[in-house]
Amino acid sequence: MNKNYYDIYKHIQELSWYFGNQGFDGECCSDLTLVEFMAVKNTYEKENIKVQELGFALNITKGGVSKIIDRLENKGYVQRKQSSKDGRVCCIVITHKGKEVIENIERHYAAYIGDILKDLEPQSIDNVIKVLDLLITSIRKQGFIKSI
Repeated sequence: MNKNYYDIYKHIQELSWYFGNQGFDGECCSDLTLVEFMAVKNTYEKENIKVQELGFALNITKGGVSKIIDRLENKGYVQRKQSSKDGRVCCIVITHKGKEVIENIERHYAAYIGDILKDLEPQSIDNVIKVLDLLITSIRKQGFIKSI
């Protein structure tokens, strides 16, 4: 295997560590786990997302995503609602509390990134964005990691 691929993997793994809860001493993401945060974020970004769509977006089974939604409802971040178009379909909507937590977390991380990159030239910051966009686009094309 190409050594560069291994190096990229190591960098991604380290970034994941820095951007997880432990990077902020458990304070960044309120009382949300990463998967809960991603579920709330998806609900925030897509109005009236269907349970099945949320499960697909997170690569989680319908039963698994239902458990996550249960926890998020109990925490007051989302609510289940029947679709106005089809009563058989259950949609997830974000609550005011859910919107606030997502906006606070994103603001906190943006400030963190701003502090980290404040000494870089604007062109370097643009390059970081381009590389990350390229990586994310490639990952989305490929899909989720397959079983080992």
